[in-house]
Amino acid sequence: MAGSAAAAAGVFHAPYVIAQSDFMEPVRIRMGYAPYISAGPYYIAQAKGYFNKLKVEVVPTSHVDGSLSMPALAAGELDITGATLSAGLFNLMAKGTNLRLFFERGREAPGWGSNAILVSNQMWEKGFRNVDGYKFAKGAKIGISSRGSVAHYLHTVGLERAGLKVDDAEWQWGLTPQVSLPLMQQNRLDIMNLPLPGAYAAQSKGIGKVATWSDELAPDFVLACSVASRKFLREQHSAAVRFSMAIMQANIEFMDAAKSGNPEVLKIIAENTGLTTQVIDETRPRWTYMNPDGIPNMPSIVAQQKFWRERTDLLAKAVPENEIFDDRAIKEAWQRLSEKNPFK
Repeated sequence: MAGSAAAAAGVFHAPYVIAQSDFMEPVRIRMGYAPYISAGPYYIAQAKGYFNKLKVEVVPTSHVDGSLSMPALAAGELDITGATLSAGLFNLMAKGTNLRLFFERGREAPGWGSNAILVSNQMWEKGFRNVDGYKFAKGAKIGISSRGSVAHYLHTVGLERAGLKVDDAEWQWGLTPQVSLPLMQQNRLDIMNLPLPGAYAAQSKGIGKVATWSDELAPDFVLACSVASRKFLREQHSAAVRFSMAIMQANIEFMDAAKSGNPEVLKIIAENTGLTTQVIDETRPRWTYMNPDGIPNMPSIVAQQKFWRERTDLLAKAVPENEIFDDRAIKEAWQRLSEKNPFK
C-alpha cells in the first residue's frame, strides 16, 4: 500500500503488541477535530459504526483550527487530536509535554493539494498564474493569519523558488479570511492562502483567482497528523490501534469517494460540515491525500521542523527526530486490518 515504504528517520519502531487478551475491552476516547472536509475519514468511521464495531466510544470536540485543541491535549483533557504541522506544534512537543505524532492525517500529494494560492485580479493580470508566479511577488502584499503556520511555510517556499527573499514581499500578519478577502477584492492585498472550498467560492465571486496549489509548491508536504501523549499511546495501546483501524478503513473510502464522488460519502461529509453535497462534490479530487496506512512522509515532517528551527526565530529547540513520531499503533492496526478486516 502507498506509503508503507516511506517510514524513515524520525519514526519510533517497536515490536507489534498483538497478543492482548483485553484487546477488545470497551474504551472511551476524547478526540479533538476541525470540522472540515479533511475530517471526512472520522465522519465516515463514525457514521458507519466502525468505532462501535471495535468497542470504541469517541467523544468529539470541535475546534475551528486543529492547533486550538493542542493546549487541551497537553493538559490531559483530550486523548487524541488532529493538528496541522506548525512551529507551535513543534514548540509544544519540544517543551517536555511528551506528545507524539502517531498517524499522518493528510499530505498535499500531487493533484490532491487542498490549499489554494489565491491572488488578486490585479496580480493575475500581472502574470501570477502558476507556481512560478511568485516571481511577480516582489513588493506584493501577502495576507496571513499567523507566523509559524502552513501558509507562512508555503509562501516562503514560493518566494524562494522564484529566487526572491522573504523580505522582498510585504507580509501582513493577523489577517483572517474575513478580513483578507475584502482587502483582496479592493486590490489592497495581493496574495493569500485559502483552503477549499473557500478558494473556489472566492473565485466564483470575482474576489481573486486560484493561481497555484500547495502540492505544486511543496509536493507531498505533510499537512496534518494525529497527536497523542506518550502516556496514552503506552497505556491505551489497544485503543490507539482500534482507533487507527477505523480511520484506515475510512481513509480508503474517503480516497475512493474523492475520485468517484460516492453519494453516500458526500452526504456524510455534508451533514457534518454544513456544506452542500454539490459544494463538496465540486472540490473533488482536492480533498487532501490520506495515506491509507497512516505511515508518514517523515522527510517532509523533519524538513518542516528544520525550517522553523533554522530559518526563523519561532522554534527555540528542536524535537529529537526519533521522538517525533511513534508508529507502533498504526503498524499493528495495518497488520490486523490486512489479516482480518472487521469492516467487510
